[in-house]
Amino acid sequence: MSKLSLRWKTILGVAGIELVLLVLLVSLTIGQMRDSSNDGLVKRASTVATLFASTSKDATLSSDLASLQASVAEVMTNPDIVYARVISANGRELAAAGNLPKGIEQFHADSSIESVTDGVYDASSPITEGGESFGSVQIGIDTVQIDANLAGLKRWSFFIVALELGLVALFSFMLGTYLT
Repeated sequence: MSKLSLRWKTILGVAGIELVLLVLLVSLTIGQMRDSSNDGLVKRASTVATLFASTSKDATLSSDLASLQASVAEVMTNPDIVYARVISANGRELAAAGNLPKGIEQFHADSSIESVTDGVYDASSPITEGGESFGSVQIGIDTVQIDANLAGLKRWSFFIVALELGLVALFSFMLGTYLT
């Protein structure tokens, strides 16, 4: 590096500092957005599942299948709900709608957006009364829009980094030329 001119030392030094700071900024921003999206999805899924269990409790206790199906249909009016179903305490499906996952016994609730492998965040909530479990509700929330938003954020971030590095190189060249 000692054979480089002052102009090139200035350009490379400023560009190196800028690159390190931009990588740090972009990685922190993308991480924060991913965490924020994850928190929002987990809270929303938990809230929807809990409310769904609450509205399904009376119909489950009385084995009113028509009311359960109406509750499921109401939950399905949310645009990003992929499926909803009510399961009895013995594992029998009482009411369901949407693109259901295969098999009740294979249901596994997701814990974060990173655990989603099929584009659907799965959540569940128990139906309880007096401390006794009478079944559960299961819902699936589409994660395609969240994934698309995060991918778009990454594309824009890399574009801005490239633009910023180009501008830094230009202004560093101008500064180096001025100084020499």
